[in-house]
Amino acid sequence: MTPWQKKVVIGDCTLYLGDMRKVLPALNLRANMTMSDPPYRIVRGGNSTGEMGGCFSRNRYNGNGELFEIVEWADMAPLIYAASAENSDAVIMTSDREECAARTAFEGSGFGFHRLLVWDKATVTPNRWYMPNCEFGLYLYKGRARRITDCSSKALIRVPHRDVTDHPTEKPTALLQHWIRNSTNPGDLVLDPFAGSGSSCVAAIEAGRRAVGIELDQKWFEVACERVAAARYAPGLELTASAAEQWDFGL
Repeated sequence: MTPWQKKVVIGDCTLYLGDMRKVLPALNLRANMTMSDPPYRIVRGGNSTGEMGGCFSRNRYNGNGELFEIVEWADMAPLIYAASAENSDAVIMTSDREECAARTAFEGSGFGFHRLLVWDKATVTPNRWYMPNCEFGLYLYKGRARRITDCSSKALIRVPHRDVTDHPTEKPTALLQHWIRNSTNPGDLVLDPFAGSGSSCVAAIEAGRRAVGIELDQKWFEVACERVAAARYAPGLELTASAAEQWDFGL
């Protein structure tokens, strides 16, 4: 019996519905890059006055500090390291409060640390102690450090945040593709063990890379499949037999 509930192949992307803690060890992957935004704890409380919207609105967030089921940094890091090829990169999204714990776990699993990447979202989250407008990525490597493709790239990048799927923590594909193109070559394999609505997989496919995504929530797994299919196949194009058997894309 497989450790995943569903497997969907869409061109050069394979998506798994299941818990990454069970699925990833069974895949025997050697990814050239991991590009992921794992579920991590946020600050408890934060909407007593009702001024906050989006993922922090009262009907979506109950103030307990968790938007999704949490996988501890120390649990995910060794699995991602084992699934990474030698001389590969990883960018792991995190917050300013979680950065220390995340870095400790990933360095403890064997990754080297390059630097902290900064995403300027061009939007802010209401707050009484400076309104946060940035999120962060741990830029990591396994084995020998490689040069990025565009060495003129800066550690801070400004990409406007726009919701496409209404996923609470969706990241823009332009942001992810910038990092993917810098850390991989065409045809390389990009892994996202917390695929969410599929942004990393879409970015990888559009950049001419292969992708593997794992998602625990069936709703967002379905959304990810739809988005990857839309990115991979032009309207009216016949699907491969394997994809058509496993998924109805409505094309």
